[in-house]
Amino acid sequence: MQPQTRNHLAFLDRALLNLLEERARLLADEALEVPANLEDLLLRASGDFSPHALSSVFEAIQAGCRADSGGAQ
Repeated sequence: MQPQTRNHLAFLDRALLNLLEERARLLADEALEVPANLEDLLLRASGDFSPHALSSVFEAIQAGCRADSGGAQ
């Protein structure tokens, strides 16, 4: 892997981490769960990420946010 590609992936990973932490923080501050409209998100997907894998990712995100806020998984 070229250094430029590696650096870009590291940048994207940090951005994803920041967004996930922000989402969990917002849900914890509000003490409520905002369900993601998963079907709508999957319909908007148009890239190389498979819809099945995206569904799993978003389910894990929701579970992680619930766990962070003290809710049941």
